[in-house]
Amino acid sequence: APEVEAAAPRVQVQALVSSAAKSEGILLVGIVPAAEREVTFIERTIVEGKPLSAGSDRDILIGRKLAERLAVKPGEKVIVMAQAADGELGTGAYRVSGIFATESGSFDGAMAFVTLPAAQALLALDSRVSTINLRLRDRDALPKTLPGLQGLVAPAGLSMAPWQALLPQIEQMVRLIRVFSNILLVIAFIVVAMAIMNTVFMAVAERTREFGVMMALGTPPAAIQRMVVYETLALMLLASFIGYSVGFMLVEYFGRQGIDLSGFFRGYSTIPGLTGIVHPKFVASRIAVPGLLLFAASVLVSLYPAARAARLDPVRAIRHV
Repeated sequence: APEVEAAAPRVQVQALVSSAAKSEGILLVGIVPAAEREVTFIERTIVEGKPLSAGSDRDILIGRKLAERLAVKPGEKVIVMAQAADGELGTGAYRVSGIFATESGSFDGAMAFVTLPAAQALLALDSRVSTINLRLRDRDALPKTLPGLQGLVAPAGLSMAPWQALLPQIEQMVRLIRVFSNILLVIAFIVVAMAIMNTVFMAVAERTREFGVMMALGTPPAAIQRMVVYETLALMLLASFIGYSVGFMLVEYFGRQGIDLSGFFRGYSTIPGLTGIVHPKFVASRIAVPGLLLFAASVLVSLYPAARAARLDPVRAIRHV
């Protein structure tokens, strides 16, 4: 489907992992490393060792809390046991290739990843998978996209679940953040509009004598009014260019480096997979509307100062100090 940007097949099963020190229950996930990298963030959270790669079917990636419980480090071996599809007990020995750490202690203590072929061999699944994670080009288009995707998979007896159904806590948090963002945006618009109006008023006051001379020389009031509006728009275009350029560079930088908001997300550590490292992304559609609204607001707030300038009395304006 054209709406889908990336897809990552998975095998998921409840399993038991054992080391020389202890045994723990886990959710074992078989992944295709290259595909998973395009859909989820797990590879970016590795703090020790290295990520899984194609062909590393004897490696396993575990969370830091699970590694502490098992008392294992990268390079050491663990045994994984799970119920196979044929009813037998699947057993496999894996070497810990890496350890990941998110802001969710429950996630780090209960998740382990192996390659998809390794999981399929352990569970006697041949080439079958249990889930396919999809990443859409536009997350906001999910309500429109979901029925079409369901129609594609329904003939195969499959069903689709949106992320809101799987993680309702995050959906509530996203809605809350959007409400606060909209409130801040409205406040910012009001502040910027007042600042623009004040700036234009000051510019008109400083140029009162100039406007008086122009009107005395025959410049019509409408031309004075248009000049003030056009100058305001020119300043807005210049400010927008500088602001968007700086903003784009900051987003690109922090998109690679990440912004550490661990202190804010500490209260949400029970949500599986939630990380406190935020990687902003430049989305043109999200900045186009505010930019156009600000442009329109600049025109509106400049009309009154421009009208004041057009109604100046030339004689009094020339005498203005």
